[in-house]
Amino acid sequence: MQAELQRIIELRLLIPVFQPIIALDSRRILGYEALIRGPENSPLHTPDQLFSVARRTKQLASLEFACRAASCEKFVALNLSGKLFLNMTPLSFTDSQYRDGVTREILQRVGLSPERVVFELTESQPLDQFDLLRAASEHFQRQGFAIALDDLGAGYAGLRVWSELCPDYVKIDRHFISGIDKDPVKREFVRAMLDIANRMGNKVIAEGIETEAELNTLIAMGIENVQGFFLARPAPVPIDEFPAHINLASRQQHFPHQDFFRHTVDKIMVKVDVISPSLNAEVVVRMFRADVRLSCIPVVDGEKPLGMVSRAELLNIFSQPFAHDLYSKKSIAEFISPMSLIVDSSCELKKVGQLITEDPHQNLSVDFIVSTAGKYAGVGKIRHLLRCITEEKLRAAKHSNPLTQLPGNVPLYEWIDHLLHKRESFVVAYVDINHFKPFNDAFGYSFGDEIILRLSKILCGYIEPDRDFIGHVGGDDFIVIFRSQDWRKKCEAVFADFTLAYQTLLPQAHKDYWSHDRDGNRQRFGALTLAIGCVFPDPTSCTTHHHVALLLADAKHNAKKLGGNAIFESRRRLALAPDLASASSV
Repeated sequence: MQAELQRIIELRLLIPVFQPIIALDSRRILGYEALIRGPENSPLHTPDQLFSVARRTKQLASLEFACRAASCEKFVALNLSGKLFLNMTPLSFTDSQYRDGVTREILQRVGLSPERVVFELTESQPLDQFDLLRAASEHFQRQGFAIALDDLGAGYAGLRVWSELCPDYVKIDRHFISGIDKDPVKREFVRAMLDIANRMGNKVIAEGIETEAELNTLIAMGIENVQGFFLARPAPVPIDEFPAHINLASRQQHFPHQDFFRHTVDKIMVKVDVISPSLNAEVVVRMFRADVRLSCIPVVDGEKPLGMVSRAELLNIFSQPFAHDLYSKKSIAEFISPMSLIVDSSCELKKVGQLITEDPHQNLSVDFIVSTAGKYAGVGKIRHLLRCITEEKLRAAKHSNPLTQLPGNVPLYEWIDHLLHKRESFVVAYVDINHFKPFNDAFGYSFGDEIILRLSKILCGYIEPDRDFIGHVGGDDFIVIFRSQDWRKKCEAVFADFTLAYQTLLPQAHKDYWSHDRDGNRQRFGALTLAIGCVFPDPTSCTTHHHVALLLADAKHNAKKLGGNAIFESRRRLALAPDLASASSV
């Protein structure tokens, strides 16, 4: 077996296959995980056989270097987009054949930048040397590579490893993914992992998805990146487009970190000195050399922005032999960075962040130009942009409901105050499940959570993300802010969908059940229904969300008194006005 392994490595007989990792939000392929195979007629055809022999014969580093070279060469030859995920084990660092710098040599040879490579740290045996893990992680991150923690939650990839490494990506092991649509315990574990990752700024990938039901459950839970046989199998020539069979209807119905203010680029824009496109390149070189803090300079022709000149790119050109004689008198317009990005001041920070971080060719050291109506307005610093986006994500995660991942009280109140300040007309609907506590007591918290999740999905399906807002304010209580005109029609549709969801969740024999009411009396209850209390705040007189909350409390109380699926429309527009209301039962 040792001789066979040496033969495979020396004759370059390793065969890489690639499995896509899908980004659901942007409907694109985030990257590909490279998996390795030996020759089909070899006893070392499978990766388990290959790496088992490599460990026993102390050839782990040699095998990993050979796998890395084969994968990078084929990835570039196929011209695949996105990032390349490469598996590696920290144990290879202890191998006597390990040699630093091999990966850089491979990438330089094939023309692949480190920013496009993600190393997945995997371990199939116990590893208590956390210093070694940190060293492996820091070694690659210093060189510009990203780090992923593979098989999170299974084997030895536990919470301590996660906290020690702080990786860029975490991949949830397929144990938690398999059958997650039928297992509420697995859903709780995945929600907890997702919540921790969001707070730590890690990207989550759910791997091992094999059924549509598993995918739909993960979509509803807010998972953004997915991988598995149901999406695409590993192949020597993998798919290069978003899989057509993936149905994202449920994704459109769920908004895990809803942006309640949608901050725009002008929030972080700064004014900096600009240069004319006719300026000699030599002058700009002297400017960069005189100020080490200067990373790039905007080139503006009158009021029209043309692009950025990058310090690194320009000085690299002028470091070449005879560069001064060749380029010093040329206009700086010829040296504008091809990666220059010009965005309008009204563009959302989130969108700009996606443009910058999702383009594998984008130079993160080059800031972007901000324009207003096509005229130069200022510059956006990359570090300010990323910090602002991170702060918004952390804030959204902090104030989101842990079960549904929908915004809680704080963002809801802020959004109401925002609309009142702008004096916009809107409708606020308080949605509450009638007799939810007796149902929860009778059937248990798993069924109760499932009902809440189904209601959240139904409500999300009837809001327009650019106009409306949904908040989960605790338990079975949801608040929807409608600016769309057909709000009542949508509320009535929610009744029908919720009734169907309840019927499919519980068998017919359990439609009626015995339980205790809030006073402790045992009685018979029927199918769950919804009470929706609606108010129309007067934006000229209601000055804060406190006034709206008073209106809502009264509307909810009256809706519940009607019984069954009912909408109560309050005519009260001011918190202290007399109660004039009309009600209708559906």
